[in-house]
Amino acid sequence: MSEFLVLYLDSIDAHLLDYLDEAEELRPEVVKRLRYYTTALLEGTITPAAVAEDWPDWFDLVEAFVVAYAPGEVAELGEGPPFREAEDFDRPLSEADRAYLLALEPLLDSYPEMRMEAGE
Repeated sequence: MSEFLVLYLDSIDAHLLDYLDEAEELRPEVVKRLRYYTTALLEGTITPAAVAEDWPDWFDLVEAFVVAYAPGEVAELGEGPPFREAEDFDRPLSEADRAYLLALEPLLDSYPEMRMEAGE
């Protein structure tokens, strides 16, 4: 999994590799931060535009997380991550966006178990 994640992130932008640990997995604090912004978007306490300003890597990292750690759930999440284009940042969450983010929350929460299983 980690080799795929490295290749995937590097294909988007090499600076995203800074979010990996020595085992070439997403650092736990990065996943916690992904979860924080996911929840904040769902609660409406932050807008996509504010996420783009505060942590623009969230968008690429969320997509990389799903592709690398939850490929079986990708089809379940529909068309893919919300807000892929800058013009999407100012629009309200659609039902598809909310469904994606709601499905993403438990995946992010299960990350410690995913890492333990991968390490076995």
